[in-house]
Amino acid sequence: MSRRNVAVLACLAVGTSLAVAATQANGSALDRTTFGAAPAGFAAYHAIRVAADPKSPVTVLANKPIAYHGPKLVLAQSYVGRKAAEPTLGIDHKGAIYTVASAFDALPGNPPKNEPRTLVMRSTDGGRSWQNQQPSVAGQNSMVVSTDPYIFVDPNVPQSAGRIFDIDLQGVNGAHLAFSDDQGKTWTQTLLSSAGVNDHQTLVSGVEPKGVPIPLTDPAYQKVLYYCVNQIADGSCIRSFDGGKTFAQGNQSGYQAFNAQYLAGFDDSHNEGICGSLHGHAVTDKDGRLFVPRGYCDMAMVAISSDAATTFHTVQVSNVSMYGEQASVAADRNGTLYYVWQGGGRNLPFLSISKDHGEHWSTPMMIAPPGVHEVNFPTIDVGDPGRIAITFPGTTSTGGDKDKTRPWNSYVVMSTDALSSNPLFLSNIANPTYDPVHRGDCGGESGGRCGRMYDFLDIVSSPVDQGRIFATAVDTCTTYLSCSTKRVEGENDDDTVSYEEGTTHGAADDMQGVVIREVSGPALRGPSRYITHDSPRR
Repeated sequence: MSRRNVAVLACLAVGTSLAVAATQANGSALDRTTFGAAPAGFAAYHAIRVAADPKSPVTVLANKPIAYHGPKLVLAQSYVGRKAAEPTLGIDHKGAIYTVASAFDALPGNPPKNEPRTLVMRSTDGGRSWQNQQPSVAGQNSMVVSTDPYIFVDPNVPQSAGRIFDIDLQGVNGAHLAFSDDQGKTWTQTLLSSAGVNDHQTLVSGVEPKGVPIPLTDPAYQKVLYYCVNQIADGSCIRSFDGGKTFAQGNQSGYQAFNAQYLAGFDDSHNEGICGSLHGHAVTDKDGRLFVPRGYCDMAMVAISSDAATTFHTVQVSNVSMYGEQASVAADRNGTLYYVWQGGGRNLPFLSISKDHGEHWSTPMMIAPPGVHEVNFPTIDVGDPGRIAITFPGTTSTGGDKDKTRPWNSYVVMSTDALSSNPLFLSNIANPTYDPVHRGDCGGESGGRCGRMYDFLDIVSSPVDQGRIFATAVDTCTTYLSCSTKRVEGENDDDTVSYEEGTTHGAADDMQGVVIREVSGPALRGPSRYITHDSPRR
């Protein structure tokens, strides 16, 4: 069996929770809090449409830069002030930004192995500085040890700036949920449980599905809340009709760990039948449909429920192959869906669009910026119809896994006409070119992770401020082990044994939390097409 499938089996055995690793990567203090990328990172281009599976194409897919004289996309980034892993992000209706930053520091004084801890961090000055807004009881952190972190902010709540949900796994069987309607000043806390292993969670809300009457009992939050997890053997969803206080079991999300058809023939084109049950972030559309995206046996798939997670059916998005599980989908106010994944035999990013609630999808576009040869974790959000933003780490190296020192940058790609026949894409990097966010392996042939970024990155279009985008990143390549200053060898994070022992695993071994902000560039919401000034300080 291939090395890749051995790694998949290992994930099935232990899940992908942060609890399987511990860290000694105590990087030196960072002397900068905010910095921006060199202008040379900017590119404008159109995307190549790919009608068939390009797993072994005769020619290499590559987008070309075009002459462009309009306003450029300009980015900046800020450290959140602590180590982070699997960072997710949310923005309320007053423009406050929330991110969860998880590090292995729950029980100080327990080296070499420690336990993971999540802190909710909030910014009220447009992403420039961050303060701890962690749920607490009597002034004490109520989620001392938490494995996978996750935050979801619903800004569309009457009488408040929005409802903030912070959910942390408690080991591998159950989760701790806290929610706030006053920007994190006070929290309501709930203990969730679900049958079996509880891992790689996602949380989202939606309106009551059409034709499915539901007794929504929280007058301040008239929505259904969905919580979906990897249970190793399959994916499962539970739902809440009272704003997150209690949950009832839904149904299996349509993803099972093993596919009997492919497993019987050890079909190498579909990961030999070992599919897993990890998934990306769930979303809902204007009519309350629930969508759970993922790569399933090397295919880009989406599970769809129209009855509040009571039943699901799955749809294959494209014949273009997908590496890993971490697909991403977004829905605009008209119900149009936008789906991104990495694959095509070379870990390039692809975009496909559906106008019929996910049942059929457009011919994919390969959307890598010119010169980018490999990416990981592509994640998408949408503002007004056709206005999208995508983030991912990417590299311009052509060496693949043989280049153990290749640098990776944090990219943002935006388009305001994604629904046109030939969309224009603008891209830039958020980090300086001389200081990458990672070195060496980042997914590819050797594994699905990218150092201590772990599983999730995130991007959100603000509900205010013209839809300005904010995104998360993890800087694994800092002054720790001279990664940011020397062309030293980095590694990915598939060797969990070394972390359990507290040893290092290559130079790209830090995990500093970063939030990227759009300084100027495309506006994703409102009548103006461009943002011309940086985000305001509040």
